[in-house]
Amino acid sequence: MLSILIPTYGEDIVFLVETLRKQALKLNISFEIISYDNGSKSDTDFKNNTINSFQYCSFKALENNGGRSKIRNLLAQNAKYDWLLFLDADVIPVTNNFISNYVQTTQNTEAKVVFGGLKYYDEKPSNNKMLRWTYGKSREEISLEIRNRNPDIHFTSANFMISNAVFKKYNFDEDLTKYGYEDTLLAKVFQQNNIFIHQIDNPVFHLGLDENKVFLEKTKRAVENMNYLYQNKKISSKGNKLLGSLDKSKKFKLNKGISFIFAALSGSMERNLVSAKPSLIIYDLYKLGYLCRIN
Repeated sequence: MLSILIPTYGEDIVFLVETLRKQALKLNISFEIISYDNGSKSDTDFKNNTINSFQYCSFKALENNGGRSKIRNLLAQNAKYDWLLFLDADVIPVTNNFISNYVQTTQNTEAKVVFGGLKYYDEKPSNNKMLRWTYGKSREEISLEIRNRNPDIHFTSANFMISNAVFKKYNFDEDLTKYGYEDTLLAKVFQQNNIFIHQIDNPVFHLGLDENKVFLEKTKRAVENMNYLYQNKKISSKGNKLLGSLDKSKKFKLNKGISFIFAALSGSMERNLVSAKPSLIIYDLYKLGYLCRIN
């Protein structure tokens, strides 16, 4: 029935696995929970090894980090059931019916790809994690009504289910080894092959908030990944605000000017973004400036 797949990188996932296992056991379905650590060589590997004592569950620490795409594909290759549920390691289901909601979707629809959504706690985190929380609350915590308007755009690998047969044909691009946008590319592949992303209200809380400086560095790596995909014609600017802005800046020959301004103002922009009150307008301008700069 269901293979639950959790890639990790040094996260303690024992509580997450216990929560998912308890929900699945209540449903009396065939299931497995498989988790691989992506070569972090962290002390949490020892604690996560206790997962191997849980019935229907397994954990393995990989020697090398092959990238976010490769580990997800590897998990799927070793899954034995017809449906694959991918979850990030730093999430927890919002409801006690999380697994049940996904199982019912397989029974009540013809969907082959299902996205459940993301949520963030309303309580603000410490000031040094405000950028990630602000971005998540504003850009990732999206209602089902809004997601249904553009289902191909509203998709991440943090919480989705897919038919094993479909995933064998269309999986994550292992050419991507840096952080970010591997799920954007996968959604594009689904769209190109007329595979509809079915949206449901079945979110997880995203718990793993990076510190401001760490998230800013990850943002830069993600922009580099997006640029790689764009330059190699794996994605287009259609439906992508950042790439659309890059196209416009090139059309009106503004990209060099934007790059120059970014070089001059990036320091002050970063000071805002790592502060207790980061501006997402500045965050967007920062990404555009960095994208123009690397072009």
